Amino acid sequence: MHTFPFSKSSPIFLILCLFTLFFINSCKTKQAARTPQVEQTPAKTPVKAAYKIQQPDYQWFSTRMDARVINTDNQKEIVKLAVFMVNKKDSILYINASKLGIEFARLVLTPDSIKYINHLNSTYFIGDYSAAYHLFGLPLSYNMLQALLMNSDFADFENDFNVITKNDTSYLIDSNRRQNNARFSINQRIVLNENDRIIENHIIHTFTSDTLTAQYSDFFNVTTLYRSPKIIDISLQRQNIRLILTLKEPKINVPGPTYFKIPLKYTLIEIK
Repeated sequence: MHTFPFSKSSPIFLILCLFTLFFINSCKTKQAARTPQVEQTPAKTPVKAAYKIQQPDYQWFSTRMDARVINTDNQKEIVKLAVFMVNKKDSILYINASKLGIEFARLVLTPDSIKYINHLNSTYFIGDYSAAYHLFGLPLSYNMLQALLMNSDFADFENDFNVITKNDTSYLIDSNRRQNNARFSINQRIVLNENDRIIENHIIHTFTSDTLTAQYSDFFNVTTLYRSPKIIDISLQRQNIRLILTLKEPKINVPGPTYFKIPLKYTLIEIK
């Protein structure tokens, strides 16, 4: 069996960084000393139906994307890829990546499993989300990943934000937002535009201080009832990586391919 052939300069590593976007160290507990506050913290206002983040309404979503990976240390482009993504809501994320029309990697995620195939070295992996911890030291949530790619809020976290409104912009802030039924928590700031759509999602892991910022811009109508950002700009601070996704001809409620088959000659990847 092969060990995982990844380095930070590897295109395959970058693809997985792109679509396994971080965090969750639920195996560790946090004991944080609380510093006395000089100023009184504003009372939290739960996000209710009267003040609701606009969530995309779909069953299937598919799109082609131009994906640029940039090293934020020197602002140089590491790689540019063509990506095709299909999302069956709360069920499956299918992603393939190609260069010059040749597919070299395919990734299929479900809430419980990861399936990955590498055509460059004829290897594959099938397993659960513990693989993310072994590869990156960062466990992974399917729900968080789907939400970041689909411009939506995390469905499996508490909703107990401080809400601040300035002009046509709203700021939803929670310094210790907890995942339901888990010990994992994040320091989060969500910025909404005048239509209550997310234009920025700033997240700090409360245990490791790893930071992710996702920005969404150039909203347009996919259909008369569905609006999507054209640009998704994600920065991973500690990893010094910026990912810029440009959506091309997205479609909703049209079932897309989720095909995954392992050729007989391919070898299972062993994660050590």
